[in-house]
Amino acid sequence: MYAAHGDFSVVIQDDIIEVQLIGMFNHEGTEQYVNKVKAAVAKFDGRPFSMLIDDLKMEGGTPEAYEILNRYNTWLNNQNLVAKALIIDSEVKKFIILDRTPALKNQNARFFKSRSKAIAWLRDEMMRIPFKER
Repeated sequence: MYAAHGDFSVVIQDDIIEVQLIGMFNHEGTEQYVNKVKAAVAKFDGRPFSMLIDDLKMEGGTPEAYEILNRYNTWLNNQNLVAKALIIDSEVKKFIILDRTPALKNQNARFFKSRSKAIAWLRDEMMRIPFKER
């Protein structure tokens, strides 16, 4: 077993799971991240939610980390995820994320360069859900 590489925070703000990823992730670090997000999703108890992923300080991951991330996104596709906003600072990062995690393409996901625009879009997407379902 190896030491976990990659740091992260997972916080729930209203109906948004806010994530910040920092550094380079390996298998163990990605597993820890996935488990933390799955616990956050469980707190919604089936209610719709959205996600804000801040990748500005994320440097990448090992091939195993991306395999875990793709399986996690496949799982996420079967949850009540309304929208996912990813904050990135380069088109290269976007290409790598989409190439290594094809399950993301099945989500209502968009890439942004600013947190404020990402949150505004998530709020708009959540407003599309009938109030009784929120």
